[in-house]
Amino acid sequence: MRVGFVGLGAMGAPMASRMARAGFEVLAYNRTRREVAVDPARVVARLDDAVADADVVCLMVSDAEAVESVLFDQGAAQRMRRGAVLVNFSTIGVSETERFALRMADLGVEWVDAPVSGSVQPAREGKLVVLAGGSEAAVRRVRPLLDAVARSVHHLGPVGSGAAMKLLVNGYLALVVAGASECLAMADKLGLGRERLLAVLSETSTWSPVLGGKREMWERDEFPASFALKHMAKDLNLLRTLAHERTAALPLAAAAHTLYLASCAHGLADADMAAVFRQLAETVGSR
Repeated sequence: MRVGFVGLGAMGAPMASRMARAGFEVLAYNRTRREVAVDPARVVARLDDAVADADVVCLMVSDAEAVESVLFDQGAAQRMRRGAVLVNFSTIGVSETERFALRMADLGVEWVDAPVSGSVQPAREGKLVVLAGGSEAAVRRVRPLLDAVARSVHHLGPVGSGAAMKLLVNGYLALVVAGASECLAMADKLGLGRERLLAVLSETSTWSPVLGGKREMWERDEFPASFALKHMAKDLNLLRTLAHERTAALPLAAAAHTLYLASCAHGLADADMAAVFRQLAETVGSR
């Protein structure tokens, strides 16, 4: 299976590398020229070189605008051969997913939306969770490729199902991190200290891998981006858009979206999403 992989950021680079290590021929392309380690995959200088002869083209880019740019403005869609499969690992909206899938179908290319749950370290270890939407035949065809980057693959239904599930997962994640951050900020204000609260929580049934993964950031008040806060703000906006399209109210997601947007406005956009703690510490008055 010949694979074109487009988007070699913090997540895309290790994913392309793992696919190549699983035995697939992977030609990788990044829109921004920079040195990136994807061995044994091979980095190519032109988008056309990555996609023209590929059986499967994978995208791992920042948002729907980037997907549209790669596929239609830069012409990747027109260069893909009929019968190929496009696997979109990027987190984008459901309506955008469905629209792109129809445009690709007109070109004879089948679409699988396959956003992933997990951050940089799980990507390096091949332990992502893939949330797939698409026909059974298409998902079955690319399943060996998905297995190369994931500890589990969930086929959730037709095109758009994976995109919808990813927004729900991220909505839940946003609420957990915001709720923990608010209590940590209050612990500081009361003089108990966030480190002590984290120690207590770690011995209760409320503890989770999410809290464990963010614990050191909160303790040190340092937030190197594993999942940039601006991306969470984007995903919450997509979730609220989906809710609006389906005539559903999501009051907690709406409040979280406002909070994460405020954090971006106060210079935290490129920090890890756990840096929402700093915004809440200002609100609580613990700093």
